[in-house]
Amino acid sequence: MRLVDLDPRWLMKDGARIGFVFRSPTLGDDMWMTCFEAPPPLRELWPMVKDAFPEGPANEKGFTRSIQPMNQAQRWQIAGGIDAASFETMTVTPSLDGSPGGNWHGFITNGQIVGGI
Repeated sequence: MRLVDLDPRWLMKDGARIGFVFRSPTLGDDMWMTCFEAPPPLRELWPMVKDAFPEGPANEKGFTRSIQPMNQAQRWQIAGGIDAASFETMTVTPSLDGSPGGNWHGFITNGQIVGGI
């Protein structure tokens, strides 16, 4: 599975990329995960996510997206830096672990979702 198939979107702060959000590889359309080089305080996360989804609710039934924020203590590295990153080729280390919330745990390597699916 490719990251681009999970509708990834950049999360911005002061006009700069600081992370991204993507549809869960295992839980479907209404569950999304985040990844940050340096996670912002949770109170700053929600406005960023709202800005990433200007079209509003996730589907015609009116359900809103559920966002599982990642571990606030974790820092991820994006190969080549986030400013030059492309969802088609991105590599993120270490793994993204959404398992505390029953979500996906795996890697993003060369734009591919690896493990846990």
